Amino acid sequence: MDCPICYSTIIITKHAMGKGRSVLRCGQCSTEFLFPQLDDEALQQLYSESYYAAWGLKGDADNEATRQMKMATFGLRLNLLARLGKQGRLLDVGCATGYLLEVAHARGWVPYGVEYAAWSAAIAQKKFGREAIFNGTLEQCSFPEKFFDAIVMSDLIEHVRRPQETLLKARTLLKDEGLLLIVTPDTSALSHHIMGKRWTHYKPEHFFYFNRRSFQYLANKGGWEIIHYEKAAKALNIGYFHTQFNVYPHWLLTPLVNTLHAVLPKRAGSRNFFLSIGEMVLVLKKQHGKK
Repeated sequence: MDCPICYSTIIITKHAMGKGRSVLRCGQCSTEFLFPQLDDEALQQLYSESYYAAWGLKGDADNEATRQMKMATFGLRLNLLARLGKQGRLLDVGCATGYLLEVAHARGWVPYGVEYAAWSAAIAQKKFGREAIFNGTLEQCSFPEKFFDAIVMSDLIEHVRRPQETLLKARTLLKDEGLLLIVTPDTSALSHHIMGKRWTHYKPEHFFYFNRRSFQYLANKGGWEIIHYEKAAKALNIGYFHTQFNVYPHWLLTPLVNTLHAVLPKRAGSRNFFLSIGEMVLVLKKQHGKK
């Protein structure tokens, strides 16, 4: 088969992931990708309310510790956009229940979102209005062309079937001087090299895995220029790790986190700290002279 990103035929099977799926690696551009992908029916079942159990969310009740943790992380992303001089209309693709949009609205942005999962999209629509939150994929939305000053895809691009088409749609929605901010797992991260097949970012709903070099290839083909790269720091706490690693068990990390969660005082378990867990932040702008 060919690489979905650069179309090279130099494909290596890197990891067998079970249930007939493998992580393959392109020998030319170094993109990793899951094969075969989950079908649409399986995705719809996966992205139900139960998917957000790893966030500690259930029903209409919010998890305040998760909310504060997520909002602290998204504050870092909006700080970066502010340093790069952006303000105005912001589109969060994969907005979930709308935590990033809450922070953006408080900082003067006009918030819009796209969310594939019906359950979380409905919660975001209650917060910001049905006209501001589209339930579906980015490619299906009908927001006006060149409407947004910034588009954010935080933990999104690894979930999409065809990254080239997603970036193409983003290009039509973004103003000429607008910015696209992407957060995604980084295969050059130390955690990837240490954990190998057990890397926590290897999940059946994650279809693509990039590093800076492979994403540069994808960006160039789509008429984008990468203007900023950094390791992605995230606000985390032991309570969140406890929930995550019991929904997604890991042979080493689950018992370790369970022990910490049991012995630490509740206040300490919900206290946020900032850590890079194997992801990168990329900021893109349109290349001049390319449509």
